[in-house]
Amino acid sequence: MKISIISPDLSENCLGRAYLLAKILQRQYEVEIAGPIYGTGIWQPVANDKSIIYKSVKMCKGLKPYWQTLELVKRIDGDVLYASKPVFSSFGVGLIKKASKKKPLIIDVDDWQMGFMKENHKNLPTLSYIKSLVLSALLFFKIKSFWNNLFFEKLIGLADETVVSNTFLKEKFGGTLVWHGRDTRVFDPQRFNKDQIKAKYRIEKKKKIVMFFGSPRPYKGLEDLIKAVHMGKNREIVLIVVGFDFKKQYSANLVKFAKKMLNKNFIEFGLQPYHKVPEFLAMADIVVIPQKRTFATIGQLPAKVFDAMAMAKPIVATAVSDLPKILYGCGWVVEPGNPEMLQNSIQYTLDNHKEAEEMGLKARKKCIENYSWDALEKVLVEIFRNYIRKKGKIS
Repeated sequence: MKISIISPDLSENCLGRAYLLAKILQRQYEVEIAGPIYGTGIWQPVANDKSIIYKSVKMCKGLKPYWQTLELVKRIDGDVLYASKPVFSSFGVGLIKKASKKKPLIIDVDDWQMGFMKENHKNLPTLSYIKSLVLSALLFFKIKSFWNNLFFEKLIGLADETVVSNTFLKEKFGGTLVWHGRDTRVFDPQRFNKDQIKAKYRIEKKKKIVMFFGSPRPYKGLEDLIKAVHMGKNREIVLIVVGFDFKKQYSANLVKFAKKMLNKNFIEFGLQPYHKVPEFLAMADIVVIPQKRTFATIGQLPAKVFDAMAMAKPIVATAVSDLPKILYGCGWVVEPGNPEMLQNSIQYTLDNHKEAEEMGLKARKKCIENYSWDALEKVLVEIFRNYIRKKGKIS
């Protein structure tokens, strides 16, 4: 059986979820990832993985993407369609293929897309709000289009099956819960030497590293983290943020703010290929996930929490989405939007090294048992087994 995973944009970080699903499903099935490319190429962190087959259409400006979508539909030839995100360029493509070729279609909801829309529009003046809605109608195919997200969220029931990535989404849309998860055999702290990696990146051995790894966004609370490290006034603490896309204005502004607040106690790194993620995390003394509580985050679970857990890192996170549940008994959770509480937890973790190490080991154990690729594979195989039976390939 062949599975076609459809991503809404192969050139942005929304490809991350489709890539995760593909890597797990490859263990049992033939898999391809299909989707449009709105940017310059395959998203950088996964671009060099030659084990993945991509089928893409480069999208032009204007109204051409509507017609180019039909070309993408023709190129998809899986027995089962697995659309990532309920938007036009993935779920819409899947619905067209389902209707024309009678293919079963699964929708994967990994974020609450309308939450992002609500967050983007909540503070707009009336005229700007109306203008945005008009443009959203004209550019319906865009992932950030309000009407695109609203329309396809309403159509989720047309899929043969629904998969979600967190409990908020399960309560809202039903379906089967498949966490983001990580390959705990690759994310294994025993494979890395912290001091050697520090030396590689010219970081003093005595420095204590507080790390954020991910795609910086306004709702991810990085300003709060920067303020928290600044409050500590500990010159031995270095804040490292990995994952900047320096082509984006927000990233440039955040780097400028961090350097002003922390000076030499801040180090930035750009986007990294997936295979380098464990190496960077191996340097960290603490991993911090400082999510704000907004419309954008109540239905989103940061996948990087599983990276840190797999690497047995002490984790300080905010009480947003499923983070308190996931880190129960194996991490520290504080209220969002409170740099002082964040700073106190960071300092406590650094001051209590033995306890922090034990918590990291508990986090890795929990990750292996519940959020590893091995654990998620069992859930995904059970879903797809239904479609194999329908084709008469197993008894």
